[in-house]
Amino acid sequence: MGKSIASRFDNIDIAKSTLRAVIINDDELTLEMDFCLEPDHEDYETPLEGEDCCWHPGMLKFAGISKLQLDRRDAASDTMQRRFAIEKFNIEGTKFDMECEWGDIHLAARSIRVLTE
Repeated sequence: MGKSIASRFDNIDIAKSTLRAVIINDDELTLEMDFCLEPDHEDYETPLEGEDCCWHPGMLKFAGISKLQLDRRDAASDTMQRRFAIEKFNIEGTKFDMECEWGDIHLAARSIRVLTE
């Protein structure tokens, strides 16, 4: 049996992680992330000098989307920002909600995967 969604975030500090990109493709949504890994994560490395996290690229992939609401903030589209801070993050079953500097994302999906590169 696969791991639960919550356990896939073990040793990842979501509050410090950032969103890099939102990619929509048919019934799929991919969120490119810079995850802030905690010391017990298998990919953890000592942070570089001046950094407070072990930054590691990754993705949240949602497939079989039955509901999708993207509310992009005007301020986000006016700047060439590379990372967007996460303000609220919640996954319950097939439902996902995130508020961040980029905007708000609400969806329901058949499949939610957490991938680290």
